Formats: sequence, C-alpha cells, structure tokens
Amino acid sequence: MILAAIAAMTLTVQAQTAGTINVGEFDNAATTYDGSFFDMAPTNFYLAHTGAQMIYTPDLLTDMDGKQNVKITGLKFKFYNEGAFEEIYRDVKIYLEETDATEFAVIKGVKQFFTFSNPIAETSVEYDMLSFYGEDQVVEFELPQPFAFTPGKSLLITIVFDAQDDDNCTVGSAYAPFYTSEIRGRAMTYTDNWTSFVDFAQGEDFPDATSMLGCGTNVDLPVTQIAYTYEEGTTPVIPTVKTGAPTFHGYTEDGIHAYFVEIIPTEPSVIYYRVQYPDGTWTEWAEYEEILSFEGDGKYRIEAYAVAEGKLASEQIAYEFVVAPRTGIDEMSADKQIAGIRYFNMAGQEMQQAEGLTIVVTTYTDGTTSAVKVVK
Repeated sequence: MILAAIAAMTLTVQAQTAGTINVGEFDNAATTYDGSFFDMAPTNFYLAHTGAQMIYTPDLLTDMDGKQNVKITGLKFKFYNEGAFEEIYRDVKIYLEETDATEFAVIKGVKQFFTFSNPIAETSVEYDMLSFYGEDQVVEFELPQPFAFTPGKSLLITIVFDAQDDDNCTVGSAYAPFYTSEIRGRAMTYTDNWTSFVDFAQGEDFPDATSMLGCGTNVDLPVTQIAYTYEEGTTPVIPTVKTGAPTFHGYTEDGIHAYFVEIIPTEPSVIYYRVQYPDGTWTEWAEYEEILSFEGDGKYRIEAYAVAEGKLASEQIAYEFVVAPRTGIDEMSADKQIAGIRYFNMAGQEMQQAEGLTIVVTTYTDGTTSAVKVVK
C-alpha cells in the first residue's frame, strides 16, 4: 500500500514519440550549390578527406521546444548527382554536441573550428553514383545510440568523410548538395586529399580555418533533416521530501463502553491505517475517513502514515490502547453515592474542571472509585 501510494503521487512516463525537424525544404529542395568545393557541407566527393562543422541554433530547432526527454536518432542530407558514374566509398564519423554558442568564434580575424572528440557514430558507406545518375540522392545516418539533447541549446554537428583510398573521388561538377541559401555562415568545412579532418584537429594549425588550410569559413547550412524522439508527457518528478507524520487523538466518552481514535494530519495529505485486534490479527491497509470506534475489551494497536502530493510517505506511527470493562457513572447502583469528583490532565496534574482530554476520577461513599477519560 505504501509503495502504491507513493507511485500515485508521481506523474506517468509517456511513450516515446518520433518527430523530425527540417532545416530547409528537405522534401521539395530546389537549390543546389554550384560554388567552390571548399564551401560544400556536409561533404564533397571531389577530395578524399573532408570535414564539416555545422551549428544549428535554437531558432532552427523550435519544434523541440517544450518537449521532454528529447533524443536525436538520425540525420539526413541531400544532393543531386549531376554526372558522376563512380561508386564512392567513405568511412564516416559523426560527432554531436549541445552548446550555448550560436556562431563560430573569431580570434585575430580568423574563424575557429570547435574542438571535438568521441564520435557518436562510425560507419562505412557506399554511394552508387551510376545507379542514381541525374537524380537526387540522400545521405542518411541512423545513430546507433540516441543523443540526448536539451531544447533551447544549439546543436553542433561535426561529420568527417574519409576515402578508403585517395583516388576514390569524383571529377568535375558531378556532385551538388542542396543548401539553405538564407542561413549563411552556420557551417565551416575542411578539405584535403591526404589528411583526415580528425588528424588535422590534432595538429598545430587547428582550430584556425583559412583557405590556405583548405577550409571554407562562410558556408551555407546544407538542407538537413534531424530525426528525434521525445515524450508527450511531463518527466516524472521523483519526490525527496517526506510527508509530515499524522498524530493520534484517542478518548472515551463518559459512561460508554467504547474507545474512539481520531487520526489527525499535520499537512494536507491522504492517511492510511491498519488495526491489530486483541487476538493478534491485522486489518488490511485502508484510507482513513472518519473517527474509529472500538467496543470489544482488550488491547488494540493502530498504525498509520500519510502521503501528501509530490512527497514521500511519512514515517509510520503507532498508537496502543486498552478497552476496559464498562465503569461509567451510568453503572452506579442505587445505593452508591458520589463522594467527590476530581479532574486530571494526561500528565497527571489535577485541574479545577475538565478541559480537553481529561481523566475524571469519581470517588463514592463506599470508598470505591472509577476513572473515565472524557473530552470537553
């Protein structure tokens, strides 16, 4: 019951939902880049080794805003095969990182690449240019491990293409990537026929990006589709603070053979209780709703706890009491006369009159006494 009560106070985790974000018109891409191969992202197939860094700022990723547990699962880029007939092979490494940066830094007039390490995906791919002559072709990557992303951040994608031999390249203007003409300067590129971008990043010239190093520094973002998953609902809140434990108020009424127990919360909460009867048996846990009444003689034990919204269950508390044979004033024989009545609080201190939970001690003329708890 306690675990069930705690679980009821947390929000339910929702199933993952798939979504995509298009940067540029992915399905109806109409513009291909026709400038220098230095400025083509995410790659060009004219040179054996390329690297590109692309920064997707929050204004391009607004579809993720307000969504929970976002994970990027795949990337797609698109190009047009204008006249290549080769089968192109590349080893590809993909690096993802979230960042607060919205542009590339410039130091002493030179744009700087971001540092990168630990690829999230490594794969070998083949592009059959002959089969897709004169057609659009998609460069697609499914991430083997989803990348957790925080909406409101920028997404930095570093992608490295390396030919398996330095001769496996296209010639002329055979390769044309689709690009986003209005999003200038959000990408930078590296191109070389002998050295990988990974090796360049470990050299003394990195992170400088200059044309002398084979770099394009004011590159358009390519048309991109980012696949991701998210949760429709709110992330569950795991409570850490305990609910205040309830208290007990037990009393008898004058002349009635019964004992009453009230369970009082210390803060707004749901209270659960169970009872152990004189024969040792326990009741099931139940939600407390009204004052409990006990009439059978013997010793009882009540256990209780409380659960407030957004909090852990309270400590369990216990209360024990004894229901004794009926001794109220209504039981007096006709020949019994009251000699005196005294009032005591629960600490045993005598009072002038009954107030709150009071023990009333009645003394009779025959020397006998009776004691009854009352509430005034």
